[in-house]
Amino acid sequence: MADLEVLYNSECPICDKEISHYKKMSKGKIIFIPISPETVNAWGLSEDQAAQKLHARFNGVLLTGLDAFQAIWSKLPYYRSLGKITAVRPIKLMLNIIYTWVLAPFLFKLHKSRKKRN
Repeated sequence: MADLEVLYNSECPICDKEISHYKKMSKGKIIFIPISPETVNAWGLSEDQAAQKLHARFNGVLLTGLDAFQAIWSKLPYYRSLGKITAVRPIKLMLNIIYTWVLAPFLFKLHKSRKKRN
């Protein structure tokens, strides 16, 4: 079993495209798990919680948001340096604010809108 599992929103076209890219690069070193009632239950989350931010488990430790992305990037060629750069304290702080207050809410709002239409 891989030491990194990623729970992601496969219904979000943007998220799904990004994760598909990561899947190809990971060559099976990362397990990518789409959100479903069963998977969120196994992760101890609601479907909304899971869809609001990216979640990962790295060696059993739950990571969310930028920390989850950094765990993914640490396993991928060409992305390792991005993981290191985004770990620098002022950069990480700024990116966490942008992800938490802008990007994640925007994508979640689109997700809820798509679900309402369907």
